[in-house]
Amino acid sequence: MLDKGKISAFQMGLMMYPVVMASGFLVLPTITAQFAQNDLWLTSILALWVGWITVYIVNRLHELYPGQTVVQYSERILGRIPGKIIGLVYITYNLHAAGGVTRQYAEFVAGNFLYKTPLLVIMASLLLLSAIAVRGGVGMLARSTAIFLPIFIFPLFFLLLLIPDLDAKAIFPILSRGITPVVKGSFAMMGWLNEVFLMTFLLPHVTDPEKSRKWGYTSVVMIVLFLTYSNLMALFLLGPSLGNKVYPLLVAFRYVSVGTFLENLESLLLAMWVIGNFLQTALFLYAATLSFAHCFQVTDYRPLVFPIALLSLAVGIWDLPNFSVFGQMVRSAVPFHILSTHLLIPLLLLTVAAMRKARPR
Repeated sequence: MLDKGKISAFQMGLMMYPVVMASGFLVLPTITAQFAQNDLWLTSILALWVGWITVYIVNRLHELYPGQTVVQYSERILGRIPGKIIGLVYITYNLHAAGGVTRQYAEFVAGNFLYKTPLLVIMASLLLLSAIAVRGGVGMLARSTAIFLPIFIFPLFFLLLLIPDLDAKAIFPILSRGITPVVKGSFAMMGWLNEVFLMTFLLPHVTDPEKSRKWGYTSVVMIVLFLTYSNLMALFLLGPSLGNKVYPLLVAFRYVSVGTFLENLESLLLAMWVIGNFLQTALFLYAATLSFAHCFQVTDYRPLVFPIALLSLAVGIWDLPNFSVFGQMVRSAVPFHILSTHLLIPLLLLTVAAMRKARPR
C-alpha cells in the first residue's frame, strides 16, 4: 500500500459529499432545468438509484479484491495489457477532472468576485493547496473534510430566509411534458453522483470496511437530499426560467436580505465554493496520483504529486479554451464521460470477476 494512512468508513462517507456537491449545487440546477424545467427536482430521484448501484459495485469489487484500487484489480481481472489500458483511462480521467474542476472554480471566482485576477493565479493557488494536502496522505484529506465540511454545508440554510419570497406553485404542473424531459435532465445528476466511485481509492485505507457500504449509501442519500433542496429553492425563487441563469444559487444568495444587517450573502457562497473545490480537487488529484503510481508500479506516490498537479493545471488551461466551451462540455459530454468510466467499466469488471469466481476449477 503506497499510503499507510487509515480512515474510518464514516470519514470516507464524509469525503464523498464535497466530491459531488462542490460543483453540483451551483451548476446542476441550471443543467437539469434546461431539460426538465419545473420538474427538475424529480431528476434526483432517478439519479439516486444510479448512485446506490455505483456504491454497491465499488464495495463488491473491494470485497473480492481487498486492499486494492480499481487500477490494481483491473489487471487481475482482465489481464496485464487490458488492465494497464484501464489504468491509463483512470489516470487521464482524474487528471482531466482535477483540471476541469479547478478551471470551473477559477471561472466562477474571477467572473463574480475577483474580476481582475488572472485565471492562472486562481487555479495555481487552489492546486498548490490541494497538492500539499495530498502529500499529507489520506488521513490529512479526511481530517480536512471533517473540519471544513460543516462550513461548507451551513450557508445553504441561509436560503430558508427566502421563504416569504418563495412561490411553491412553481412546481406545478408536475410531469406536464411527460417523463422524457426528466430522464434527459437526470443524466447530468447521474454523472455527478457517479463520482462516489472515487471510494475505490479510499477503501484500502478504511479500518472498518464492513461499514463502508452503509456509509456509502448514506452519503448518496444525503447528497440527493441537499441537491433536491437547492433545486427546489432555486425553482421556487426564480421559477422554471432558472435554466437561463448561469448560477441560480448565486442569484438566490444575493436576494437574501434581512433588514439592513444581513445582506450581501454571496460572500458565504464564495466561502463554500473555495472550501468545496479544495476538497474536491484534492481527492481527484489524490486519485490521479495513486492511479499513476499503481499503473506504473511506483513505490512512493508523494514525489508524483506536484508534477501531476502541474499537469492538471496545464489541462485546465489549454484543454478548455473558454467558458462557453466548458459549459457545453458540462451539459453534454461530461455526464456520459463520468457514467462510462465510473459505472460501465466497473460493471464490466464486476461481471468478469463474478464469472471467473463462479467458474469451476
